[in-house]
Amino acid sequence: MNTLPHMGELVKKRILEKKLSFAEVCRRINVKQPVMNGYFFSPTLQTSIIWKISIAIEHNLFADLIEKLPSNVQNANHTAFQQTIQRQEEEIKDLKKEIVIYKEILKNK
Repeated sequence: MNTLPHMGELVKKRILEKKLSFAEVCRRINVKQPVMNGYFFSPTLQTSIIWKISIAIEHNLFADLIEKLPSNVQNANHTAFQQTIQRQEEEIKDLKKEIVIYKEILKNK
């Protein structure tokens, strides 16, 4: 079984990478410094807290969590997404062919 990532450490790491002060992030999410310090030591955080911090630091912490999932879990929804992309790519190819035909028609007028 994969180890659960320590959310508090991840949050702290991302804030430091963004070169933001903890005080600034506290202001942005409207919490006091001791509350933020508590987050850093917490292995888990509520979704709403992760959401607020993600917005405050302009970094998708949920994506960080997804990257830590086993690949078979990461890609569970991938198939439907890939099918949509493939259909759109085929449609683009057909539309490009149509454009070439229309250009030829216009050129021959």
